[in-house]
Amino acid sequence: MLNVRPLHQGFGLEILDLDLAAPHSDEVIDDMIGLLDQHSLLLVRGQRLRPERHVEISRRFGPLLTHVLKQYLTTGLPEIYVLSNVTQDGKPIGNHKEGWNWHSDLSYVAEPSMGSLLYAVEVPPVGADTLFASMHLAYDGLPPALRERIRHLRATHSYAGYYGKAFADRTPLTDEQKARTPDVVHPVVRTHPVTGRPSLYVGQDIVSRIEGLPQAEGDALLAELNAHAIDEAFVYRHVWRQGDLVLWDNRATMHCATPYDDSKYRRIMHRTTVAGSRPF
Repeated sequence: MLNVRPLHQGFGLEILDLDLAAPHSDEVIDDMIGLLDQHSLLLVRGQRLRPERHVEISRRFGPLLTHVLKQYLTTGLPEIYVLSNVTQDGKPIGNHKEGWNWHSDLSYVAEPSMGSLLYAVEVPPVGADTLFASMHLAYDGLPPALRERIRHLRATHSYAGYYGKAFADRTPLTDEQKARTPDVVHPVVRTHPVTGRPSLYVGQDIVSRIEGLPQAEGDALLAELNAHAIDEAFVYRHVWRQGDLVLWDNRATMHCATPYDDSKYRRIMHRTTVAGSRPF
């Protein structure tokens, strides 16, 4: 049985005394899958994972996705998306300033990611924390009248819209990248396919409008829901250490990266992304 302790009073577990580089660790990965479904967020510290092992572990959770920004798939393994401020031979090895807004990974595709596994290769001594919010707790904490109001609403998720806001100083998306990421519509309240628990499904910048509402009314409602979803009562702040592996359920959480002194410190993170199903 896995030795665990809570990360937050409402969600998240740290798994203790586990070396995922060891062959025998495969025996507990099925237990980890069950824990992720129930607790939405898992942390395993002190890991020494080669990229191949990171991918191998990730595949146990399901088929893996390849990110649309292929220029940041620089490890030789296309399943690993690199987040980094480091340059090599004049080129960035990863995407920098990615995820500095509240979001759920790949919500902008028809079948968004089930989960993500982020491994800390190199981290700054201060800054660059990641915030995680439980969308189950956020939904449960809504006033009953607001839960009823949003129960059948649907919203548009737009990667092109997000990219234009987040990376306005960068090269625009190519036609191929735009074709791979057309706008999609998802429910504002989604049901977890394993546990049946409802959760909010919103996000900053990535959600462009609520279907069927005037833009101003929809914008106001989205702002209200996003502000509620990231209330400190629902949020766990993760302070990274080298060797941390954090797994999260994109069907039940949002997360947000935080800044650091990128002129002074290096940061290299490897992320794999597990395929999911259409929200309902």
